[in-house]
Amino acid sequence: MSKFLRFVSILLLLLPVSAVMAQHEFGNSRISGDFGFNGMYYIPDSLIGAKEVDSKVRANAFINLLYSNGGFSAGMRYEFYMFPLIDFEKIDYKGQGIKYFFADYKNKFIQVTAGTFYEQFGNGLALRAYEDRQLGIDNSLMGARVKVTPYKGIILKGVWGIERLNFEEMVGRKDHVRGLDAEIILGEIIPSMQEKSFMANIGASFVSKFEPSDNDVYVTLHPDVDSLSATGTIPSSNIPKNVALWATRLSFGYKGFRLDGEFAQKMNDPNSTNRYIYKNGNALFLSATYSMKGFGIAASFIRADNMEFRSQRLAFKESRLMINNIPAINRQYSYQLIGDYSYASQANGQIGAQLQVNYQIPKKSKVGGKYGTDITFNYSRFHNIDKQPVAEALENGTMSGTDGYTSSFFKFGPELLYQDIGIEISRRFTKHWKLILAYNHISYNIAQLQGHPGFMRGHLVAADLQYKINNKHALRLEAQHLYTKDDKGSWLYAMLEYSISPHWFFSVGDQWNYGNENPTMRLHYYNVAAAYVWKTTRIALNFGKTKEGILCIGGVCRAVPASYGVGLSITTSF
Repeated sequence: MSKFLRFVSILLLLLPVSAVMAQHEFGNSRISGDFGFNGMYYIPDSLIGAKEVDSKVRANAFINLLYSNGGFSAGMRYEFYMFPLIDFEKIDYKGQGIKYFFADYKNKFIQVTAGTFYEQFGNGLALRAYEDRQLGIDNSLMGARVKVTPYKGIILKGVWGIERLNFEEMVGRKDHVRGLDAEIILGEIIPSMQEKSFMANIGASFVSKFEPSDNDVYVTLHPDVDSLSATGTIPSSNIPKNVALWATRLSFGYKGFRLDGEFAQKMNDPNSTNRYIYKNGNALFLSATYSMKGFGIAASFIRADNMEFRSQRLAFKESRLMINNIPAINRQYSYQLIGDYSYASQANGQIGAQLQVNYQIPKKSKVGGKYGTDITFNYSRFHNIDKQPVAEALENGTMSGTDGYTSSFFKFGPELLYQDIGIEISRRFTKHWKLILAYNHISYNIAQLQGHPGFMRGHLVAADLQYKINNKHALRLEAQHLYTKDDKGSWLYAMLEYSISPHWFFSVGDQWNYGNENPTMRLHYYNVAAAYVWKTTRIALNFGKTKEGILCIGGVCRAVPASYGVGLSITTSF
C-alpha cells in the first residue's frame, strides 16, 4: 500500500509542474497531456454481496504526455493498476508500466506511425483496435502503421502489430495481426457530386492473423450450441496458422437520405469460442437514414455468424484480444434500471433489426406548444441464427473438428435474445421547465446473454424533470420504475441533482429492489455524489452502493461485482 500511496503522491505533485511546462510553446513545439485517477475505499456488505477485499483502498491511474512539432508527434502513457478497482481485477487488468508509446509523422501524402496505435477499418467488422477505459478494454496494436493519400479522395492504410493483452509482456509472443484497407471518397475526386448533394464512398479491407499451431487441442463441446456433446483431440496439423478476413463497404447519400452497408467474410478459424469448428464466418451490416425538418427515420440490420476474431485461439474471456467488432445497432440508454439488461452484441450468432422514428410537433402549435415537442419511437429485435448440424457432426456426435453447421442467411433462429419497444416524449414548457417521459418494454434472454438461467420481461417508465432556476442554478429530478415478475423483481429509482454552473454539481439517488421475492433482499442501493469543475480539471467524490450486474457500452459488456464505499475521481488535461 505504501508504494501505491507514494505513486499517487508523486503524480499529484507532478501535475502542476506538467501544466506549467505545457503552457509554454517552444517555436512550433508543444507539450500537452492528461491525467486520470479513479479510486475507492471499499466497505464489506454481505447483504448486497460486497466482499471483504485484501486492499481496501484501490485505484486506477494514468498519465498521458504528448509532444508535437509540425507534422511530427510522439507520446506515451504510464498506467498504474497495481491495486486496481475490484471490477478491473476481476478481468485480470492488473499491473503497471508504459504500455502505450508512439512516434508519428504525417504530411499531405503519407502518415507513418511506429509503436502503439489504435485503428479501425470501416465499421470495424474487419479491424477495430480501440480503447474504452471504463470497460477496461485496450486492444491497441504495437507495431507499425502507414497511411498514404496518393490522390485526393483515395486513402490507403497498412498495419502490422501485436495486440495488447492487459499488462502481459509482448516479448516472446508469436501471434500478430496484419491488415490493409482502401477507401475511395468519390465526392472529393468528383467535386460536382458535392455540389449536387451527392456523396458516395467505397472501401475494402483485408486482415490476417498469424498464430503458431504447435500443440494438439483437447476439446470439450459445451451443450450450449445444440444437443451434441462430446470430447476429442484436434491435431495441431489441422489447425490453421493463418486466418484471413476480408470486408467490403459502401456509403451513399443524397440530400437527407443515406445508406451504409458492409459485408465481411472470415476464413475457417477453429477456436475456443466456436468449439473448434471449420465453418467460414460472415457478417452483414446495413443502415439507412432519412431526415428532413422535424422528421427523421433510421433503420438498421445486422447478421453475424461465427465472426469472433481473436489474436489467440484459446482466448475467450469477454473482449480479450478481439481483433474486430460487431456493432450493436439497438438504441443505447442511460437508464439505471435497465442497465443490467443491456444487449451485448453476439459475434458468433445473431440476426436482428432496429427502427427509430423521430418527429417534432411544430413550435407554436396547439399540440406542440411554444417550443415544440419531440417524440422518438424505437423498436429493435434480435434472435440467434438458425443452425443445422452438418452430417459429419451428427455422425461424430460433436461439431468440433467439422464444418459445424449450416445456416440459412436471412432466417431468424428460434430463440429470442433481446427486444425493445420504446417511446420518448420531450417537451420544454418554459425557459425554466423541461420534461422528458419514456416508456420501454424489454424482453431479455438472461441465459444466452449473461450465462445464467432466466428470461426477463419488464416495463420501464421514466421521467426526467429539469428546472432552471437562473443562469447558474438548476435542479433535475429523475425517476424510474421497472416492473417485472422475473429475475430479481421490480425496482424503483430516484435521483435529485443540483448544479451551480460552471463549477459545482451535487446529487443524491437510490435504487430500491422492492419487488424481490425474498423480503430480506429488498435492498436500497443509495449514492451521494459531489463534483467540482475548474477549467479542464474535474474532481468528484461519491459514497454509496453498487449492485452486481453488467456494464455495457456500445454492445460490449463486462461483469461488475457488487461494491460499497467511498470513491474519488480526478481528471485533468494540460
